[in-house]
Amino acid sequence: MTYRWTLRLTVLTLVLACLGATLRAGTITLGNGVQNPPPSVVSTGLNPQEYATADTAALVAVGNFSGILQSVLNAQSFTNGNNWTLNTNTLVLARNATFNITDYHLFLNVAGTAFGENIDFNLTGLPATPANATLHWLQYVNTSAQVNGYGFAINNQAGFWQVDNGQVTGGAAAGPATGPYYDSNADAGFSVPPAFHDAPQFYSGAGTYLHFTAIPTWDVFTAANGNNPATETIEVGDLALTWGFSIQAVPEPSSICLWSISAIFVWGFRKRIMKTTAAA
Repeated sequence: MTYRWTLRLTVLTLVLACLGATLRAGTITLGNGVQNPPPSVVSTGLNPQEYATADTAALVAVGNFSGILQSVLNAQSFTNGNNWTLNTNTLVLARNATFNITDYHLFLNVAGTAFGENIDFNLTGLPATPANATLHWLQYVNTSAQVNGYGFAINNQAGFWQVDNGQVTGGAAAGPATGPYYDSNADAGFSVPPAFHDAPQFYSGAGTYLHFTAIPTWDVFTAANGNNPATETIEVGDLALTWGFSIQAVPEPSSICLWSISAIFVWGFRKRIMKTTAAA
């Protein structure tokens, strides 16, 4: 009897754990006509042609890349020495968070020689804003090459990295307008959380990629007091949305033909071996 009850309790515990993980996973919803990922786009003004393929937008736990995030912030001088502190352990939103994507597509420039991408979404299920805090987007970018000469190499990580904040370098903490936040360094009214908009453009070249991660973030500012300098705490949520795109060369017809002939040859050879084996 004891064994049976132990087994039942074990099974029940596993079921509840799985259910809890599901409840904490957060969700993505798609607006009318939105595809995830959106269709690929082929250049019309390049020879040889190139094509861009979008990433599948996905949710990721911020704890999985907190080390990278700290390295990127450090590279742009949002450091402890400047009284900036990254806190990845406070605000839980994954249980109720829903990222509602209302637009996600790739497009070409007028000449058909370079690619862009557009994404719009809004976030529901945010926790209450902490006291003395303001809500922001903290977005970082991983690219195959520096963008306009800007971007930083991170140890043991491919490509170049930067906080997407208008390429503003951090200094002493002095309020959220000085922070590494996407919305704080954009035009007024642009991408104000919980809404988000981004349209990187235009890029070309086989092997080019841009990967984005947007994190709902709260900036907690403490003003200077006597001999104590002003401080800023970057309180990130525990869930982020990732997306992006990459560019590849369209195979030449001759390469496609060679691949097709090779595939047919391999298929025929395997079939012949199977017949020989069966006859034996």
